[in-house]
Amino acid sequence: MSNHDDAIFVRNFSLVLVGLVIVGILAFVLAKIVSRGYEETVDTSPGAAARVAPMGQVNTGGETVDLAGTSSAPASHADEAPAEPAAAAPASGDVGKSTYDKVCFACHAQGIAGAPKQGDMAAWEARIAKGKDTLYQNAINGFTGDGGLMPAKGGNPMLSDDEVKAAVDHMLDAVGAGGSASTEPAPAAASAEAASEASATAMADAGGRGKEVYDAACFVCHTPGAAGAPKYGDKAAWAPRIEKGTEALYHSSINGFMGDAGMMPPKGGRPDFSDDDVKAAVDYMVEAAR
Repeated sequence: MSNHDDAIFVRNFSLVLVGLVIVGILAFVLAKIVSRGYEETVDTSPGAAARVAPMGQVNTGGETVDLAGTSSAPASHADEAPAEPAAAAPASGDVGKSTYDKVCFACHAQGIAGAPKQGDMAAWEARIAKGKDTLYQNAINGFTGDGGLMPAKGGNPMLSDDEVKAAVDHMLDAVGAGGSASTEPAPAAASAEAASEASATAMADAGGRGKEVYDAACFVCHTPGAAGAPKYGDKAAWAPRIEKGTEALYHSSINGFMGDAGMMPPKGGRPDFSDDDVKAAVDYMVEAAR
């Protein structure tokens, strides 16, 4: 029985081995058939080898090789790092002009809200007489008086004091008074300025947050009546609007309005204001028109 079992094992093993050899031969033949098409498309000419050669080789030596293939002695460290050119100092008017173009132009280009127009010497004379320091303070802290008003920093609190001063200098240069404007206000102008500032302070205390929002944004349209906006304090223009109710005014101011009487962007074009800020400004204007 033992010899018989051994004979069966040898026979089965031989059959498996023969089967594996046959499978291997078939796989080899199949691979050759599949790869034959690819081999026929391969370009083995010398030109092909040149085309696929690397563009260059890593230079591990100390010589410097130029594009023509010539070499030179190792360069010193001083030659390897060329001196960086000194940064050009910005022109003195650049900050002022960029600040003007970004913020101040909104009123000073057209003379909105009593702002003196850019380049209008007649409009700037009385202001220049007050002194440059006074102009700086009014531009930075805001101003109400002399038939006009200006929000602090033109309504953009992100501006620095130096940027606001540079914008003032830019506008003074436009009327040829950049270097001639005194930094000290005339005595009479100083007293008038003090009275105007006292009046502005009183109005700010009375209006609270509503006045702050108005001075920062709403004044642009509601002071001159631009785009059909009812002018601040104009009872006749505000009466039909007040009749609609405070909630209707709130809704139009927050969400925007467009109709036959005019148009208004949502929140006066200042999406950074909260709904409560806008409502406070509405209350402030309504109170002035009652």
